[in-house]
Amino acid sequence: MNAQFRVCILSLLVSLALTGCQSAKPIAMSVNALPTAKGVQYGDVLAPQRAAGQDIPSLKGQRVVTVRTYEDVRKKDAQFSTREEMEGVDCALESEGYRASVKTPAEIRVPDYGYASRPVAVRCQSPGYRAGYATVQPFDKTSSERLGAASNNGLAGVVVVALIDAATDKKKHEFSYPPVYVTMNRIGCEKERSGCR
Repeated sequence: MNAQFRVCILSLLVSLALTGCQSAKPIAMSVNALPTAKGVQYGDVLAPQRAAGQDIPSLKGQRVVTVRTYEDVRKKDAQFSTREEMEGVDCALESEGYRASVKTPAEIRVPDYGYASRPVAVRCQSPGYRAGYATVQPFDKTSSERLGAASNNGLAGVVVVALIDAATDKKKHEFSYPPVYVTMNRIGCEKERSGCR
């Protein structure tokens, strides 16, 4: 085994020890985000902003935001804590023009405005836990996929694709949302050895 391979294996083992081996829980519910203003037609929640002159394209459809909740658990005599997914946690998602309420793990279909898609904020609550918060920004899915494919061709391939991507019109790219991971801390976690996250 060469040294680089050994380092990769060691890094993998350390990350597994820190995070634990677990698979994601199945989605418990799937909902559509609801407009916060009255009179919204066809789910176009940013139509008033577009009419007021803001640079917002027509509604392109919907994107899915996945929301999951976790807590860090340290078992007795364990050196590292493990991250365990929680189920049935009440969460509220909010963004400009819409909101939704779910129990985790959940999927929320939100309006897709491409480059003008808005960030989403999630607040979660569960008995015995402090409220948990997380925010995610939409990302340029088109650019991400191009650069990911180019990474197989080495640094030169990435540079060429990055230059080509930079020259394209971002307004024609697809945008999406990363999953929202909310960490829940038990009430009194500051007194525990592992502390709060």
